[in-house]
Amino acid sequence: MDLKRSIYKKIYNSKDGNIDWKWHKKKFNRIALVNRLIEKTGGLNSNYLEIGCDQNELFDSITCYNKIGVDPVSGGTHKMTSDDFFKDNKKKFNVIFIDGLHEYSQVRKDALNSLDCIDENGWIAFHDFLPANYLEQHIPRLGNGWPWTGDCWKLAYELSQAKNIEFKIVEIDRGVGLMRKISADYFVPDFSDDLLKSEFDKFLEILDELPLCNFDEAISFIG
Repeated sequence: MDLKRSIYKKIYNSKDGNIDWKWHKKKFNRIALVNRLIEKTGGLNSNYLEIGCDQNELFDSITCYNKIGVDPVSGGTHKMTSDDFFKDNKKKFNVIFIDGLHEYSQVRKDALNSLDCIDENGWIAFHDFLPANYLEQHIPRLGNGWPWTGDCWKLAYELSQAKNIEFKIVEIDRGVGLMRKISADYFVPDFSDDLLKSEFDKFLEILDELPLCNFDEAISFIG
C-alpha cells in the first residue's frame, strides 16, 4: 500500500489538481472486459443487463443475444429509470454493467438492486470509478467540456470493505469496477454519513485502500 501511495503522489500534480491515469495509453477498455465476462458466464446465451446506455457504444458491442438495456433518455431497449426497471424485474442475469446516473446515491441503489438479480457466479461491472480531478467528480456536473465520472468512487470504497463480495477496480477506461457475489449472506457497508459531503480530497485520501489492478490481473481474477 505504501508503494502504491507513493506512485500516485508522484503522478498527482498538485498545481492543477489532476491525476494522470494515462488512459490514452491503455490497450483495453470496458468493451473488452465485459465481453470477457460474457465469454466466461455463458457466451452467446448469457443474460446481460446494462444500466445507462447513452449511444449504445457498449450495448451494441456485447456478444450475446439476450440483452436488456435500460436508459430513460437514449439507447438500450427499455426507456425507463433503473429504479422503475428493478421494481418489476423478475429476471436473473449473468452479467450486469452499471453506467447510469453517476451520483453516489443512485449508483449505490443500482448496485444493491443488481446484487438481488445477479445469477450465481455472475458478475456486476461498473464504469467511472477513478476520477482524475475535482471537476470530473463534481456533483452536479459542471459542464460537458470534460469527462464526468461523478462521485461513483464513494460506492467503490464501500464495496472494497464489503463482506462476501469479491471486488477489484481495473485501471482502464476511467476505472472499471468488477464485483462478484460469493455468498447470499453478503454485506455492503453504508458510509453515506461520511461520504455524501466528501469531495476529491477524500478520494485521494482513500485511494491507496482501493483494490486496483491492471487488465491482465483482471483477466486472472475473472478466471
